[in-house]
Amino acid sequence: MRKLIVLLSLGLIAAVPAAAQNASTPGAIAFYATLNNVGVRLAYGGDANANATARLEWRPAGSATWNAGVAMTRITNQRWAGSVLWLTADTPYDIRATIDDPDGGGSVTGTIRTRAEVQAAPSLTAWWVATNGSDANPGTQNSPFATLQAAAAHVQPGDQIRVKAGVYSQTLDATVSGTAAQPIQLIADAPGVVLDGADPAYRNRGDWREDGGGIWSVPYTGTTRLVCADSLQRLYHQASLAALQTNANAMTQGWAAEGGRLYVKLEDLSSPAGHVMSVARYDIGIYLDVNYWIVSGFEVRHFGTTIAASGITLRGASHCVVSGNHSHTNGGKEIYLRVLAADNLIESNLCRDPRISGWPWAATKAHEEELQGISNRGGRGNVIRFNVARGTFDGIDSGGDTSTEDVAADTDIHDNLIDTVADDGLETESFGAINFRVYRNRVINPLNSMSIAPSIQGPEYVLFNTFSEYRKGGFKFSISSTGVTWICHNTIASSKTPTGPVYPTGPYSNMHFRNNILVGNGQPAVGDDAGESQTGNDFDGDLLKSDWANFFYWRGVPYGTLGAVQGALGFELNGRYGDPLFNAAASGDYTLRAGSPAIDAAIRLPGINDVWQGAAPDIGAFEFGAADVTPPAAIRDLTVD
Repeated sequence: MRKLIVLLSLGLIAAVPAAAQNASTPGAIAFYATLNNVGVRLAYGGDANANATARLEWRPAGSATWNAGVAMTRITNQRWAGSVLWLTADTPYDIRATIDDPDGGGSVTGTIRTRAEVQAAPSLTAWWVATNGSDANPGTQNSPFATLQAAAAHVQPGDQIRVKAGVYSQTLDATVSGTAAQPIQLIADAPGVVLDGADPAYRNRGDWREDGGGIWSVPYTGTTRLVCADSLQRLYHQASLAALQTNANAMTQGWAAEGGRLYVKLEDLSSPAGHVMSVARYDIGIYLDVNYWIVSGFEVRHFGTTIAASGITLRGASHCVVSGNHSHTNGGKEIYLRVLAADNLIESNLCRDPRISGWPWAATKAHEEELQGISNRGGRGNVIRFNVARGTFDGIDSGGDTSTEDVAADTDIHDNLIDTVADDGLETESFGAINFRVYRNRVINPLNSMSIAPSIQGPEYVLFNTFSEYRKGGFKFSISSTGVTWICHNTIASSKTPTGPVYPTGPYSNMHFRNNILVGNGQPAVGDDAGESQTGNDFDGDLLKSDWANFFYWRGVPYGTLGAVQGALGFELNGRYGDPLFNAAASGDYTLRAGSPAIDAAIRLPGINDVWQGAAPDIGAFEFGAADVTPPAAIRDLTVD
């Protein structure tokens, strides 16, 4: 099974005149499949006058009927890009990319199978680990190893490492890859398997010296980024003893290492001798730089000594599954995909920190605690789904490299819950964002629900998400983001005030809003009061509502009626203004009630809202499913008018 296929059209074989031509000649087409979506890139020649468009069609392989897909986006190096969405895993599809050019175009067709899920194979050999084991043992269930690393030294493709309940003050660095047919499994054999990165020597010390002002210390010569009291009470890292003494950054508790001693100030100023103290001595809990591993069922906590720290790291790993783990209170990212980690599945994990989101934003921004629940800085094809990120600084981020276009490309982030984070729920920043897909996520109580600052190519798809109870804005755009981004069918509202769904903080371009519910509270539904919008931004088919009379600000100009927006800007020609009539927003239910102006009112977007109930798709993230009451809106695609 191959996920990447490149095909050549006959247009590349024929001789091409040296002079640039206005007609478009399709070239190589490349597919990159995840479990449920396929990214497409199509090279082309000609089109010197840049008047062409391109579009996708798809069908189950061999079917008679083609389905209309999305319009493609022009990207660098004479290419078009777009995604085929909502597919079934491990299924072959025919995909056709067509260039429509008044001067002459063409099409290319190919077949690609979506990725299959990595399945656990019947175990060849089970290697057991227990807290009462010994690495001199044979590693059987009755005579287990003491360390995960000893078991990892024995595994071969198809084997299991099974870890019995208990607290393990150790790490794992995987060394052998599995295969597609025989992955290696690392399994918590029962609830209560804990990997703890803290130094046991500091857990219950009785020799803490009182140094005045609620500060206590013990001798310390190590390096750490994490000090906790009673497992979950992360302490703030102050830069020095003086900073700890003066409550720098408005933090009245914390720790500092200086002059061969570790200084600690608890919130109640009590002695650490009455608490279980955790001082990280290991950097990473589980480190995968191998292929085809399945890791499930672990609690991973108290790791972190360097900037690369994490509970679980995948570095260059591919086709690994990290599922059903609880990573928390680490001195780094909870789960970290980095350096070409590709085609991995991160699902159903709980990634959290009980403290960071409650600290002052200014104390944690650009500080060691500016951490993510899940950070995707890897390669292509990673799928991050069904996870919970709670209490960290940011929820889930992707990007971090504008020099290599495939960093985090062809990625799916979907059906995650991000709850009560200090800054951005979703961050897609500083990367190409080619065929990057964010859909059906719920983001509750962040500062900003999603930050795009910047993406530089696209297309990025932000679809059917629910952003609620944000403390500042729904979308934050900034740093001259120019990547083409399709923001469609999202529901964005907060009871906190002042908040606005579109709340840019700097220049941005090429953001296309379609069929969203945008509710302002003490702010306009669309805020662009300082002229942050540059070029290529537009709105259509959205339902807008605000308690501000001037509900739409654009380049510093306020607009108080939908007609004024339509006449002056050409935006929202299929838009509406009114109360969306949520069922129970106060309890988090943003589905629609009967009579909502969102029902049957969305623009038809082939390839995106192909399934609906009623006469037409509904605006926002949810379908009502009532009887037809409104004629269908015009059928549109993602081509910018």
